[in-house]
Amino acid sequence: ARIDRLPAEERRLLQAAAVVGKDFTFDILRAITDLPEDSVRRALDRLRTAEFVDETNLIPPEYTFKHALTHDVAYESLPVEERRGLHAKTLQAIERLHADRLAEHLERLAHHAFYGERWSTAVTYLREAGRKAAGRAANREAVASFEQALAALEHLPPTRERSEQAIDVRFELRNPLHLLGEFERIFDHLGAAQDLAEAIDDQWRVGWVLSYLAQTSRLTGNPG
Repeated sequence: ARIDRLPAEERRLLQAAAVVGKDFTFDILRAITDLPEDSVRRALDRLRTAEFVDETNLIPPEYTFKHALTHDVAYESLPVEERRGLHAKTLQAIERLHADRLAEHLERLAHHAFYGERWSTAVTYLREAGRKAAGRAANREAVASFEQALAALEHLPPTRERSEQAIDVRFELRNPLHLLGEFERIFDHLGAAQDLAEAIDDQWRVGWVLSYLAQTSRLTGNPG
């Protein structure tokens, strides 16, 4: 109800900030709203006074939602199409403003690409985020990123390249699933990879599937 009572400009700004995330920067918010700098600053000051957001850093200006519930309500109050468009704009803004250090923002890039329905871009960033998570032994995060990449692939046209990527992502899932002891899921993913490889007659990938199945079977004593 408090959000609904906000002046239109402040309400729209709060909703746009919610799409960026619970934590957001002035530069990104301004980029996706196309409002003049002074207007954004004044609106944020009023939102801060009203205790919707807090300023967490002065230079560069960074903010956070004061309460997680406020963030969630502001996000859900936007129509789906508008949310999708703002996610896509946020993706573009991050790519432009942080072009020299995208690796630091992989998780955010992947998130906004997926919910902005930029499916091909989402696959790329989700795979990179999965590798990054796996590299620091954050195995559950790695699995979540790789499996979300598979979900994004389902939205792309059914081409040979899509099948190849779907197989390769399943190969990348093996190690984090192994470290989590999720062997049944490894068998499931390898089985799906085998079906895809055989469907496109990719004998090289079929060979790798059989090799990985043999390794997993030997480790678990399960014939798969």
